[in-house]
Amino acid sequence: MKPDKKALTLQRKILSQKIASWMSLSDPSRPPSGWLRAVRGALGITTRQLAALIGTNHAGIAALEKRETEGKVTIETLEKAAKAMGCRFVYAIIPDQPNHSLDEILDRRATTTAKRILGRIEHSMRLERQGSPDEEIAEEVKKLAHELKESLDSRLWETSAKKQSA
Repeated sequence: MKPDKKALTLQRKILSQKIASWMSLSDPSRPPSGWLRAVRGALGITTRQLAALIGTNHAGIAALEKRETEGKVTIETLEKAAKAMGCRFVYAIIPDQPNHSLDEILDRRATTTAKRILGRIEHSMRLERQGSPDEEIAEEVKKLAHELKESLDSRLWETSAKKQSA
């Protein structure tokens, strides 16, 4: 069953509101030593103490902190460690550009896709010496981009030129 486009648009708006609070963080990146070690140290908790709180050993905490810095730790493990320290673990997937929203990501993607689609048509027209004025092309790109975004056309996320022409 295909997802309802209106429901997806509403979902995108709701997520955008939630993401906005994450985007306000000046630097949401992980500390070089990892969040576990940084918070544990700030709270004055030793590795042995955290190990006892979680139910593991000193070496287990050292391994956990190492896996976190390598990006190889599970969400479940981070939640357990955070809870043991009187904290909670949170995570989010946010736009990679500051002050961008999910709609802006779709706008960029739709414009790029529209240019690619219309670029092939424009190329064919030029070969036939039927070039269009730049203003007309820009308007067509804008219209097609809007249609692609509103319909959440699958071509927005296709990567190969062969798939784009489908």
